[in-house]
Amino acid sequence: MVRSDEIPERWTSHVGPMNRVSDAAVRKGWDDISRWWVQRYTEKGDINREWVIDPVLLSIAGDVRDLDVLDAGCGNGYLSRILAKQGARVVGVDLSPRLLAMANSHEARAPLGVRFLQADLAELSSLGAGTFDLVISNVVLQDVRRLDAALRELHRVLRPTGRLVFSITHPAFDLPPARWVREPPDSDRPEERPFMAVDRYFDRVALYWAPRGQPELVSFHRPLRDFAEGLRKAGFVIVRLEEPRPGPEAIERRYRLFADQLRVPNFLIVEARKA
Repeated sequence: MVRSDEIPERWTSHVGPMNRVSDAAVRKGWDDISRWWVQRYTEKGDINREWVIDPVLLSIAGDVRDLDVLDAGCGNGYLSRILAKQGARVVGVDLSPRLLAMANSHEARAPLGVRFLQADLAELSSLGAGTFDLVISNVVLQDVRRLDAALRELHRVLRPTGRLVFSITHPAFDLPPARWVREPPDSDRPEERPFMAVDRYFDRVALYWAPRGQPELVSFHRPLRDFAEGLRKAGFVIVRLEEPRPGPEAIERRYRLFADQLRVPNFLIVEARKA
């Protein structure tokens, strides 16, 4: 027990202007935190990917046997490996050399034929036009500085009948613009978070955040409209939108972690096709 009525923050965050962020700063953040970040992963990714996001994401992706698939923002390659085991021909692309080194290390130990490349999603010049049947991007596009350019590139590398399936942190309920209000303030029980406060949703800002004691990362808060308009301008049509929730097994196993996600969505999944 402690005398303070403050709950130590598991994650720290602050905001700043978008125009002061460089691609190099984004890459450095992921390089610096890569070892800690991947320690949280199993072969099924981190806990939110395994229990909340990926069951819906992979269901929307459907049967990937004999498809050419781009894992756009592949990180350590866990999703690339899942897709390859399902019969896809997979290329993984990521900005971070250190995360790609981990992905290539996995591939060397247990080859699945996955090819990993370093590139910014806004500049995929190493990939030809009309190369892929499916692009999957899993909790990545909110971290991309040049979103419109990235969406144009993902459109370019897809075949005429290709699909883009991506997940992002939910723009309406991410931190910021949202925060849980605790009553009493020194409780961290889900039942004592009566509501979520949302403010300054329309601000377009760089979001600097970090797990406690770890190097700082930078993401970008944009309203949902920016994603929809970016898709439209790139030549996509949105055909499906999902806000995934944890299932009964996830709630039973990790109630305190997942209970809030039965009330508000932490993530958003979009399926889009070439117009």
